[in-house]
Amino acid sequence: MKRLLPLLLILPSCLVGCNNVDSETTVTSREDYINVSTREVSVMEGKTFQIEVEILKPRTIVFYSSSDTSVATVDENGLITGIKEGQTTITIRGGRDSIAIDVVVTPYQAEEVLQITLVKTSFTLQVGDVFALPFVVRKGNTIIEDASFSYEVGNPSVVSFAGKEATALSVGTSKCVATASKDGEKASIGFTIAVY
Repeated sequence: MKRLLPLLLILPSCLVGCNNVDSETTVTSREDYINVSTREVSVMEGKTFQIEVEILKPRTIVFYSSSDTSVATVDENGLITGIKEGQTTITIRGGRDSIAIDVVVTPYQAEEVLQITLVKTSFTLQVGDVFALPFVVRKGNTIIEDASFSYEVGNPSVVSFAGKEATALSVGTSKCVATASKDGEKASIGFTIAVY
Protein backbone atom coordinates (compact mmCIF):
# COMPACT_ATOMS: atom_id res chain seq x y z
CA MET A 1 0.00 0.00 0.00
CA LYS A 2 2.89 2.34 0.74
CA ARG A 3 4.20 1.79 -2.79
CA LEU A 4 0.81 2.56 -4.39
CA LEU A 5 0.27 5.83 -2.52
CA PRO A 6 2.97 7.83 -4.37
CA LEU A 7 1.71 6.39 -7.65
CA LEU A 8 -1.85 7.48 -6.86
CA LEU A 9 -0.61 11.00 -6.07
CA ILE A 10 1.32 11.24 -9.37
CA LEU A 11 -1.48 9.88 -11.55
CA PRO A 12 -3.96 12.79 -10.97
CA SER A 13 -1.27 15.41 -11.59
CA CYS A 14 -0.32 13.65 -14.85
CA LEU A 15 -3.95 13.63 -15.93
CA VAL A 16 -4.26 17.36 -15.26
CA GLY A 17 -0.95 18.19 -16.97
CA CYS A 18 -1.62 15.87 -19.91
CA ASN A 19 -4.89 17.55 -20.91
CA ASN A 20 -4.69 18.31 -24.68
CA VAL A 21 -8.04 20.09 -25.01
CA ASP A 22 -7.74 23.34 -26.98
CA SER A 23 -8.76 26.24 -24.73
CA GLU A 24 -10.66 27.90 -27.62
CA THR A 25 -12.82 24.85 -28.34
CA THR A 26 -16.30 25.12 -26.88
CA VAL A 27 -18.37 22.02 -26.50
CA THR A 28 -22.07 22.39 -25.94
CA SER A 29 -24.68 19.79 -25.31
CA ARG A 30 -27.66 22.12 -25.91
CA GLU A 31 -29.90 21.03 -28.77
CA ASP A 32 -31.26 23.57 -31.26
CA TYR A 33 -35.02 23.79 -31.52
CA ILE A 34 -35.34 26.05 -34.59
CA ASN A 35 -33.25 27.38 -37.46
CA VAL A 36 -33.83 30.16 -40.00
CA SER A 37 -32.31 30.54 -43.45
CA THR A 38 -31.62 34.26 -43.20
CA ARG A 39 -30.77 36.76 -40.48
CA GLU A 40 -31.29 39.90 -42.61
CA VAL A 41 -34.39 40.89 -44.58
CA SER A 42 -35.15 43.85 -46.83
CA VAL A 43 -38.80 44.48 -47.66
CA MET A 44 -40.52 47.39 -49.40
CA GLU A 45 -43.31 49.41 -47.75
CA GLY A 46 -46.59 47.61 -48.35
CA LYS A 47 -44.88 44.39 -49.43
CA THR A 48 -44.39 41.12 -47.56
CA PHE A 49 -41.66 38.58 -46.88
CA GLN A 50 -42.20 35.04 -45.54
CA ILE A 51 -39.71 33.86 -42.90
CA GLU A 52 -38.78 30.22 -43.44
CA VAL A 53 -38.31 28.48 -40.09
CA GLU A 54 -36.98 24.94 -39.82
CA ILE A 55 -38.29 23.16 -36.72
CA LEU A 56 -35.55 20.84 -35.50
CA LYS A 57 -37.32 19.35 -32.47
CA PRO A 58 -40.81 17.90 -32.80
CA ARG A 59 -43.66 19.74 -31.06
CA THR A 60 -41.73 23.01 -30.88
CA ILE A 61 -44.11 25.96 -30.92
CA VAL A 62 -42.78 29.05 -32.70
CA PHE A 63 -43.61 32.64 -31.71
CA TYR A 64 -42.83 35.83 -33.65
CA SER A 65 -42.58 39.43 -32.48
CA SER A 66 -41.47 42.79 -33.90
CA SER A 67 -39.52 45.31 -31.84
CA ASP A 68 -41.21 48.17 -33.75
CA THR A 69 -44.60 47.41 -35.28
CA SER A 70 -44.78 50.90 -36.78
CA VAL A 71 -41.94 49.84 -39.14
CA ALA A 72 -42.82 46.17 -39.78
CA THR A 73 -45.27 43.65 -38.40
CA VAL A 74 -45.06 39.88 -38.32
CA ASP A 75 -48.01 37.49 -38.05
CA GLU A 76 -48.27 34.13 -36.27
CA ASN A 77 -47.04 32.35 -39.43
CA GLY A 78 -43.88 34.47 -39.86
CA LEU A 79 -45.17 36.75 -42.63
CA ILE A 80 -43.40 40.13 -42.35
CA THR A 81 -45.22 43.21 -43.70
CA GLY A 82 -43.31 46.44 -44.34
CA ILE A 83 -45.26 49.37 -42.86
CA LYS A 84 -42.94 52.37 -43.20
CA GLU A 85 -39.31 53.09 -44.01
CA GLY A 86 -36.96 52.18 -41.16
CA GLN A 87 -35.33 49.32 -39.27
CA THR A 88 -36.65 46.85 -36.74
CA THR A 89 -35.88 43.43 -35.34
CA ILE A 90 -38.10 40.39 -35.70
CA THR A 91 -37.54 37.89 -32.90
CA ILE A 92 -38.39 34.23 -33.42
CA ARG A 93 -38.75 32.05 -30.34
CA GLY A 94 -39.04 28.29 -30.30
CA GLY A 95 -38.25 26.02 -27.36
CA ARG A 96 -35.17 27.51 -25.70
CA ASP A 97 -34.03 29.24 -28.91
CA SER A 98 -34.41 32.93 -29.65
CA ILE A 99 -33.27 34.15 -33.08
CA ALA A 100 -33.18 37.81 -34.12
CA ILE A 101 -33.65 38.91 -37.72
CA ASP A 102 -32.70 42.43 -38.77
CA VAL A 103 -35.39 43.94 -41.01
CA VAL A 104 -34.93 47.01 -43.21
CA VAL A 105 -38.07 48.51 -44.74
CA THR A 106 -37.35 50.50 -47.90
CA PRO A 107 -39.58 53.20 -49.43
CA TYR A 108 -42.35 52.11 -51.76
CA GLN A 109 -41.44 52.30 -55.45
CA ALA A 110 -44.01 51.83 -58.16
CA GLU A 111 -43.21 48.85 -60.33
CA GLU A 112 -41.97 49.80 -63.74
CA VAL A 113 -44.55 48.62 -66.25
CA LEU A 114 -44.99 49.29 -69.93
CA GLN A 115 -47.10 52.40 -70.61
CA ILE A 116 -48.42 53.98 -73.80
CA THR A 117 -49.57 57.59 -74.06
CA LEU A 118 -50.84 60.02 -76.68
CA VAL A 119 -50.80 63.82 -76.47
CA LYS A 120 -54.49 63.76 -77.48
CA THR A 121 -57.04 61.02 -78.08
CA SER A 122 -58.90 62.27 -81.17
CA PHE A 123 -57.51 62.96 -84.64
CA THR A 124 -59.06 64.36 -87.82
CA LEU A 125 -57.76 63.21 -91.24
CA GLN A 126 -58.71 63.63 -94.89
CA VAL A 127 -59.35 60.64 -97.12
CA GLY A 128 -55.99 59.39 -98.40
CA ASP A 129 -53.93 60.88 -95.53
CA VAL A 130 -51.20 58.76 -93.96
CA PHE A 131 -50.60 59.96 -90.43
CA ALA A 132 -47.90 58.90 -87.94
CA LEU A 133 -49.64 58.60 -84.58
CA PRO A 134 -47.57 60.27 -81.83
CA PHE A 135 -47.47 57.33 -79.40
CA VAL A 136 -44.96 57.45 -76.57
CA VAL A 137 -44.16 54.03 -75.14
CA ARG A 138 -42.12 53.91 -71.96
CA LYS A 139 -41.13 51.69 -69.09
CA GLY A 140 -40.41 53.79 -66.03
CA ASN A 141 -38.35 56.71 -67.35
CA THR A 142 -37.05 54.82 -70.38
CA ILE A 143 -38.66 55.49 -73.76
CA ILE A 144 -39.12 52.30 -75.77
CA GLU A 145 -38.48 52.87 -79.48
CA ASP A 146 -38.88 49.31 -80.76
CA ALA A 147 -42.31 48.31 -79.42
CA SER A 148 -44.61 46.50 -81.81
CA PHE A 149 -48.22 47.65 -82.31
CA SER A 150 -51.55 45.96 -82.91
CA TYR A 151 -54.96 47.59 -83.28
CA GLU A 152 -58.62 47.00 -82.66
CA VAL A 153 -60.55 49.09 -85.18
CA GLY A 154 -64.22 49.88 -84.63
CA ASN A 155 -64.87 50.75 -88.29
CA PRO A 156 -62.23 49.16 -90.55
CA SER A 157 -63.68 50.81 -93.67
CA VAL A 158 -62.66 54.25 -92.31
CA VAL A 159 -59.04 53.70 -91.25
CA SER A 160 -56.28 51.09 -91.35
CA PHE A 161 -52.98 50.82 -89.48
CA ALA A 162 -49.41 49.70 -90.12
CA GLY A 163 -46.88 50.18 -87.31
CA LYS A 164 -47.56 53.68 -85.91
CA GLU A 165 -49.18 54.94 -89.13
CA ALA A 166 -52.89 55.42 -89.75
CA THR A 167 -54.25 55.57 -93.32
CA ALA A 168 -57.58 57.35 -93.86
CA LEU A 169 -59.69 55.17 -96.19
CA SER A 170 -63.16 56.74 -96.33
CA VAL A 171 -65.37 59.38 -94.71
CA GLY A 172 -66.54 58.40 -91.23
CA THR A 173 -65.47 57.95 -87.62
CA SER A 174 -63.79 54.98 -85.95
CA LYS A 175 -62.98 54.26 -82.35
CA CYS A 176 -59.69 52.42 -82.07
CA VAL A 177 -57.49 50.77 -79.45
CA ALA A 178 -53.73 50.56 -79.94
CA THR A 179 -51.72 47.96 -78.02
CA ALA A 180 -47.95 48.31 -77.70
CA SER A 181 -45.95 45.14 -76.97
CA LYS A 182 -42.37 44.69 -75.78
CA ASP A 183 -40.73 41.62 -74.19
CA GLY A 184 -44.08 40.01 -73.35
CA GLU A 185 -45.54 43.14 -71.72
CA LYS A 186 -48.48 45.02 -73.22
CA ALA A 187 -50.07 48.43 -72.77
CA SER A 188 -53.16 49.80 -74.53
CA ILE A 189 -54.76 53.17 -75.21
CA GLY A 190 -58.02 54.15 -76.88
CA PHE A 191 -58.50 56.99 -79.38
CA THR A 192 -60.85 58.19 -82.14
CA ILE A 193 -60.12 59.00 -85.77
CA ALA A 194 -62.53 61.08 -87.83
CA VAL A 195 -62.06 61.14 -91.62
CA TYR A 196 -63.69 63.77 -93.87
